Amino acid sequence: MIKTGLKMCGRATALLLVFAPAVSAQMATPPPTEVASAAATISVADMKQHMGVIAHDSMRGRDTPSPELMETAQYVADRFAEFGLAPGNGDSYLQLYPLSSIKAAPASDHRLVLDGPDGKVELAYGEEFFMLHDSKLAEGEGALEFVTMDSEFGDVDGRVVTLLLTAANIRSVLGGGLKEKLGPHEPAGVLVVLDIPENFFSQLKGYLSGDQTRVGEVDDESSPAAFVSVSSLPAGLAASLQDGSGAEGWSASMRSEAIVDVVEAPNTIGWIEGSDPQLKDEYIVFTAHMDHVGVGSPVDGDSIFNGADDDASGTVTIIELAQAFASLPVPPRRSLVFMTVSGEEKGLLGSGWYAEHPTFPMDQTVANMNIDMIGRNWPDTIVAIGKEESSLGPLVEKIAAEHPELDMAVIDDIWPEEGFYSRSDHYNFARLGVPILFFFNGTHDDYHRPSDHPDKIGYDKMSRIGRLLFYLGYEVATENDRPRWDAEAYDRVVEKTSD
Repeated sequence: MIKTGLKMCGRATALLLVFAPAVSAQMATPPPTEVASAAATISVADMKQHMGVIAHDSMRGRDTPSPELMETAQYVADRFAEFGLAPGNGDSYLQLYPLSSIKAAPASDHRLVLDGPDGKVELAYGEEFFMLHDSKLAEGEGALEFVTMDSEFGDVDGRVVTLLLTAANIRSVLGGGLKEKLGPHEPAGVLVVLDIPENFFSQLKGYLSGDQTRVGEVDDESSPAAFVSVSSLPAGLAASLQDGSGAEGWSASMRSEAIVDVVEAPNTIGWIEGSDPQLKDEYIVFTAHMDHVGVGSPVDGDSIFNGADDDASGTVTIIELAQAFASLPVPPRRSLVFMTVSGEEKGLLGSGWYAEHPTFPMDQTVANMNIDMIGRNWPDTIVAIGKEESSLGPLVEKIAAEHPELDMAVIDDIWPEEGFYSRSDHYNFARLGVPILFFFNGTHDDYHRPSDHPDKIGYDKMSRIGRLLFYLGYEVATENDRPRWDAEAYDRVVEKTSD
């Protein structure tokens, strides 16, 4: 509600001066009926139509990179143009970024030998150890140097840096923290020991054993990075690492070869400029990833991983949100950015590229609402990961309570052991200090399987979540104050930088 400041005055001119700003401000805010009408454009019919395109067999699972992923990106761009959104990357809706597509050489070209008090052990590539192929050729050998993410790392040059990856530190290890700490050093190699739940290990194993993708061009040579399950290590070494006593007396010899091809992948970005002269330079970003895992081994005769829930459901919702906000007679006060990114399934590549090459200032980005898998499981509940970290949490609860017609409960992360916080694109915004909410309905039996089909999606649920996000985004775009971090969460999540 706009405060007019109306008071009794003795002169007509004074009364006019009091009213004038109030009328102007009211014109910048659509009445509630027009907001509700805009929300109502988020429809089941539209969602089914977009899903029928994006998750169709002809898109062949939208792998990163692939011609079908480019086709998906262009489909989203065409919708943004149709709705009247401005291009989000200069005069283009597409933000292209370079990728090195890395295919492992034959197994005989990969080697990991551990030598120590229990004797010499050579592990089997693709079964007991996996390599991250950051270069065309990587090889090295040296004594193991056991570290934790809290270590100073000290002098690890010429040694094989060795650490346990656990559910507690996976965010910092795989989210870039390890790479950052290794930056000034020249280790002979990196040995990451996976001490994580079996179900999570099986997912990570699938990623590590497949073709890999890196943003930018890879080096001709670098230090190798090997990933090995703790259960595959010699018993003495495994025990000493797990009890924190170190890896004294152990050394490793490592080698890896890969075949590299440099290509481009897309993000699609459109935006609506805000109506407030000052707040229009602040941005609310809605994201979802439009890629999936492509074509794989047949399951019951089906080899195309359509990715209807993961994450055509989010991509479709971004399209619908863009249309809804574009239908308002007057935009809200802050500007709104709608983005579908690629490479999420390969390690949050597209959002990572955007975070380092933003087309809208990150320090003026006040919130990120990320949508990844919202079409399955409970019909009346959605998880908002990050809800306890900022004022966005209480706000989304308030919005849900104010709109009982949506019949949508918003709950906290109920799977903290799965590490979902660092496994979708909001993470690249959160680590740079942007308050986030990650809307997610959890996994299911069709997760990362060819059976994740459009006919299994709950479109009514999706449309209600879409309208919840619309009302939330509208509120954030209209309030005077930016969303605020919880201080403890900020210290835990946001990367620390020095001038």
